Amino acid sequence: MSRELVNPIRDLFDAAVRHRTIKVSCRCGNVGIFDPHALWWLFERRGWNDRLGDVQRRMRCLQCYVAKRKRTPAAIEVSNENHTRQLPMPDISEWKRQLRRRR
Repeated sequence: MSRELVNPIRDLFDAAVRHRTIKVSCRCGNVGIFDPHALWWLFERRGWNDRLGDVQRRMRCLQCYVAKRKRTPAAIEVSNENHTRQLPMPDISEWKRQLRRRR
C-alpha cells in the first residue's frame, strides 16, 4: 500500500518533510511550481494556515491580476517536479526547530 494513501499530505509542512513540490495552476494556463519549504516559510511568517485547502484559497495568478481578470482561486496539487518559482527559504535552524517541535 502506498505511503500517500496511509498518511496523506495535508499541509505545506508535510509536503516539505516529504520533499514534494506544490504545483499551482490557473485557468488561464499559467503554472507555477513552488519549493514546499519556501512556501511553508511564507505562510509561517505571515501567520497563515498552511493546510492545503487554505493554501489554495490564498494563491492567485499574477498574470490575471495584472490583466485585471476575475480573481479566481488557483488549483493546487502536490507533485515531484522541480520548482520553477523562487521564494525565500527558511533559515536552517528555524527549519530544524520546527521539525523537533512537530515530532
